[in-house]
Amino acid sequence: MKCVRCGHNTGNDGFCTSCGFDNKHIKKAHNTANYYYNLGLEKAGIRDLSGAATLLGKALTFNKAHKDARNLLGLVYYEMGEAGKAYIQWKISSQLVTIEENLANLYIRQMEEHPAVFESINESAKKFNLAISYAKQGSDDLAMIQIKKVLTLTPNFVRGHLLFALLHMRAGDKNAAKKDLYNALAIDNYNTTAIRYLAEIGEKPKDAPEFISEEKLKPENDNLKNVRPVDHYEDPNREQWKQFVYMLIGLAIGVVAMFVLVIPSVKAGVSVDYNNLKKQYTQTVEEKDGEISGLQEDKESLQKENDDLKSSLSVYEGSDGEDSMYDSLLKATRQYSIPNYVECAQYLAKIKKKDLPSATSKNMYTEMKDVAYPAAANELYDSGMEKYNKYQYEEALKDFKKSYKYSDKSYNTLYQLAMCYKRIGETDKATEYFYDIINNSGDDDLIRKASNYGLDMTINEGKQAAQAAKGGDSGEGSSGSTTENTGN
Repeated sequence: MKCVRCGHNTGNDGFCTSCGFDNKHIKKAHNTANYYYNLGLEKAGIRDLSGAATLLGKALTFNKAHKDARNLLGLVYYEMGEAGKAYIQWKISSQLVTIEENLANLYIRQMEEHPAVFESINESAKKFNLAISYAKQGSDDLAMIQIKKVLTLTPNFVRGHLLFALLHMRAGDKNAAKKDLYNALAIDNYNTTAIRYLAEIGEKPKDAPEFISEEKLKPENDNLKNVRPVDHYEDPNREQWKQFVYMLIGLAIGVVAMFVLVIPSVKAGVSVDYNNLKKQYTQTVEEKDGEISGLQEDKESLQKENDDLKSSLSVYEGSDGEDSMYDSLLKATRQYSIPNYVECAQYLAKIKKKDLPSATSKNMYTEMKDVAYPAAANELYDSGMEKYNKYQYEEALKDFKKSYKYSDKSYNTLYQLAMCYKRIGETDKATEYFYDIINNSGDDDLIRKASNYGLDMTINEGKQAAQAAKGGDSGEGSSGSTTENTGN
């Protein structure tokens, strides 16, 4: 194996042949990662996909750069209908192990050649999250509509089938729930959640009967064969005048009954219905207002989660052509080992420590920063002084700016910055820095130089001007020195 410190080969005893670093713990971690990877591979071979995902996750805990484990985990996610998670794993693999034969590059290329895949992933994720939100609110019908759309887009989405089964169980439809659970087990043969749900509805996977087809559910129509015509009926053409009279009498009775009985009751019923509808309308409006308020809160919560996910993703993927934080950390580590502290500091400056995902990466960042920043500040300061003495003020200004950034507010560097601005004619900026030195540095020598060489006034005059710039109304009353106009 390679030494994690310098990259040279290690001996059989685990010690690096170049720097002497003891890699035995790293070797043990890699062996443990290989152990869990082999177990995960066996699980994947028998389509125990959820079990394989758990074991492969453990393998990556011990070795985040385990190419085969990360690639296999991506394939497992893809088989379970979670192509977004698969893409992330392959992307990380391609960044950590940059070799041409890394299969992750092939998988990524195949996905990126079909942009519709990403649209389907985004649409499925939105609808699945919406279905969960509806289910939590008790709107199971709306949740079922959304999950049906998800399964139309991604038929092998195991978690979608499980949610669909749960909704059917809550609705009391055990047959539909059983079908959903068997769909999940067809993809992930040993999914413990699906097996537990089957047990809750009184089913066992190995003893479950076959489903009955829709054709067999159609009722038999043999009963129609037993229907016979009646033996006697009256000819409707006989005595038609009697039928007409009966019709008129019935019509008259109906009109009277309508005016006496029906219309008053209808009016009363309309009034009651109106009041009930008004009350229901008011309740509905209040409920909808509550739902809208809840949806707004859910939207804000989801937006926050989305922002957090984007921040986490930026650790592994760069944006606008910039390196990811992992890339910057790796490049900083390379420059640190050379050592090239200026380059190292530049890469470290691109990293946000709070966004790094692990304590190890944060400790590595802190250790390198504590060494690289002061060293880079000194090196850039020396380079700036060399250019300043050669009258290359523009170039010296660039070096002093970088040095000040890494030096934790060195007033010596700030003084040289001010002098550079003065030499190139930007007097306002130079004056601002000279006042900062006079007010805050506490260094008598720097204060004297800032007053004499920078502001062309005595020390007392400089302090009084600095106090006036801050809004102060008192000066210091000691005798001033003579003005010196020579440059530093």
